[in-house]
Amino acid sequence: MTRFYFALIAALFFFSSPVSSRAAEFFRWVDDKGVVHFTDNLHNIPEKKRTSATRIRARETPRNEEPSSPSLLDKAAIPFQKKGEVVIVQATVNEKAAARFVVDTGASYTMISQAVAKELEIDLERKLPTITFQTANGVIHAPLVSLDSVEVGGMQVKELTAAVHDVFPDASISGLLGLNFLSNFRMDIDTKNGVLHLEKK
Repeated sequence: MTRFYFALIAALFFFSSPVSSRAAEFFRWVDDKGVVHFTDNLHNIPEKKRTSATRIRARETPRNEEPSSPSLLDKAAIPFQKKGEVVIVQATVNEKAAARFVVDTGASYTMISQAVAKELEIDLERKLPTITFQTANGVIHAPLVSLDSVEVGGMQVKELTAAVHDVFPDASISGLLGLNFLSNFRMDIDTKNGVLHLEKK
């Protein structure tokens, strides 16, 4: 895709981050507008809000214990991180696979890479509906699959259709978030503070 990807987002909720053997520490705080924020750095919290911030320790899930699903919110403020001219958000697909997506309001469908599809054990050999679109290298036909869920910053969309195609040469980027995810939310981008606000419609 040759058009500019509308920039956004990047550090997801701690729930979707891989947990190391040592428990990670995060802080939860609420701003004056009632928006819930999460950060791993106390200095990212305004000084007047630090005393009311809640300290959270993420622990490793024991092998015999099922991971619990995060409680989802009506709105969230998500720090974003630019890479060149695009912005990347970390997300969780099907509540198990970590993914890094570029957000593109010009794309009708969310896209996932072949690697993400493989991690999700999606059988691409079976007959699937396809979508045709133009790329810099010509026309391609990408299979369409149904994802159980995609979550960004605690904001989740279930039963989301996604195309499978390696959009970016950078293997660390897992695909892109399209309008079929983004249209579920009201979006506000605070470029000064590097924060994306998402609120359920």
